[in-house]
Amino acid sequence: MSSRVARRASWILGGAAFFTVYVALLVYPAARIAHLLLPDVHLTTPLAMVFCAPILIRIWVELAPSRFTRACSRYSLTFLGICFMAWTPVIVFEVVNAIVPLPTASAGRTLLVLVCATALYACWNALHIRIRSVEILTGLARSPTTIAQVSDLHIGSLHPRQLRRVVRRLQAASPDYVVLTGDIVDFKEIPVADLAPLASLDMPVLFIIGNHERYVDVDDICARLENLGVEVLRNASAVHGDIQFVGIDDAESKAQVAKRLPELAALPEKLRILLYHRPDGAEDAAAWGAHLMLCGHTHNGQIVPFNLLVRRYFPRILGLHHIGTMQLYVSPGTGVWGPVLRLGSSSEITLLEVR
Repeated sequence: MSSRVARRASWILGGAAFFTVYVALLVYPAARIAHLLLPDVHLTTPLAMVFCAPILIRIWVELAPSRFTRACSRYSLTFLGICFMAWTPVIVFEVVNAIVPLPTASAGRTLLVLVCATALYACWNALHIRIRSVEILTGLARSPTTIAQVSDLHIGSLHPRQLRRVVRRLQAASPDYVVLTGDIVDFKEIPVADLAPLASLDMPVLFIIGNHERYVDVDDICARLENLGVEVLRNASAVHGDIQFVGIDDAESKAQVAKRLPELAALPEKLRILLYHRPDGAEDAAAWGAHLMLCGHTHNGQIVPFNLLVRRYFPRILGLHHIGTMQLYVSPGTGVWGPVLRLGSSSEITLLEVR
């Protein structure tokens, strides 16, 4: 009985926390701007309906996954993302207005224009893929090797055409290897046709699972990718030339790397590259003998000021880090999760020039 009561209390507290955050960060900014623009109109009912819709759509896409329901989810979550971006200017307005009262209608119009302009930029920025070159000096590569890292593409949250764009950029860059460091899809039953562009790549492509593959149909996703010629590494290693690629399955536990790596032999005289979805366990990887570790997961926060929260969980949120003799690169991601928006971060294909 006590455990049942505890579980029920946990659900109630969790629901209350979710409702509080949802209202404070998403509902309040939109409601405040609407009230400034239309102070004499009662908007409680229509706003309640608007903000219930994304939750209902998310349930719908889980019950009936399809291209149409995924598109509905994409638009509804982007709307919520815009509401989140409105939170900062609305809070700034509230502080200033408390000190120096501002004209209501003018303030509402200014906030609306600012939020809309920011949203248009953030949407463009999410879909615009930057190529970033990073030099990795190891002294172990027999010849210069280029490895392209694609991470957190999130087909499902993004339309499949984004994968086609990524593949075109990869073909133009012509790296020696492509590594997919997790969260390539984030909805179940993504058809193989949506992933088919990967089959056109004429260099070895290696894949490790991320948390979102675990959340949906991970075995089916791996099977689809293998049928497209992608090499799937699940707590396994593969040798290509003078490089040993090691792939570890994503897990919530921060001890996952320490637990799984000892099961795999570090091959002597090989450049050892560890692929793990999240930037955890770097010290354990360095102790095992990895020379380079490639991760993603953080999205560099995706939308400010969310990056401040993400950094608390993942201090190595972005870029190149040195841990002993090992180098760690954390990708900001090639796509986005949820809202098709990026503010204060960028979508990136990383070209690692390993020497």
